[in-house]
Amino acid sequence: MGRLDGRRALITGASGGIGTAIARAFAAEGAQLVVAGRRSQALDELVAEAGSGFSVVFDVADSAAAAEGVDRAAELLGGLDTLVCAAAIDCEWSPVGKLSVESWDETIATNLSGAFYVCRAALPHLVAAGSASIVNVSSVAGYTVWPEDAAYAVSKAGLDLLTRTIAVEYGARGVRANCVSPGVIDAGMTDLISDPAERTRLAELHPIPRLGLAEEVAEAAVWLASDASSFTTGSVVRVDGGFLDRWR
Repeated sequence: MGRLDGRRALITGASGGIGTAIARAFAAEGAQLVVAGRRSQALDELVAEAGSGFSVVFDVADSAAAAEGVDRAAELLGGLDTLVCAAAIDCEWSPVGKLSVESWDETIATNLSGAFYVCRAALPHLVAAGSASIVNVSSVAGYTVWPEDAAYAVSKAGLDLLTRTIAVEYGARGVRANCVSPGVIDAGMTDLISDPAERTRLAELHPIPRLGLAEEVAEAAVWLASDASSFTTGSVVRVDGGFLDRWR
């Protein structure tokens, strides 16, 4: 028996990085999946690899598209009791005084507003399920200052508070909401970092001196979505190799 047998899950940001790893882990644990993102080929390949499930293409930053995508996922699965918001971007590294308004808006729109749009649309389905779980993928960047990365850090800090608010508002209605908060993970955005010296520097920021694995984040997401965490809500589960203990 898988830890997520019978769960009906929508995972956004599933076309790459941490979102892909979470989708693979959920499928392996028996969840029925709808994977969502902006790259249809990657989503279709993920569904084929899992051997079951559905893919839905939409941009979480578009409120109407997000609502339509969530409703479509619930229709395909016959309901929805698990939601993972993993969609995220990191547009531009600049000091606040030089950060473009376009980059700020785009980052906040995807990382924070996008999660709000998806959660807002999903909550009626999750409440109807009677027992449900939201897992939002946050970041240690929301708890400490990363110079020249204000938009990303602010979006993740806001996502943590959004998640805790949902936990308080909807706990009595059967919906748990938690965050998994990674450190620097060797997937997704870090794929763009090819300089060995820079990768070593990032690894050494962690008391466990390496980059994390997307599969390690996925394992935490599985736990938060499963009955094993049935009395856990409003929590931030760090998968950060001790990063915040050193730098916060």
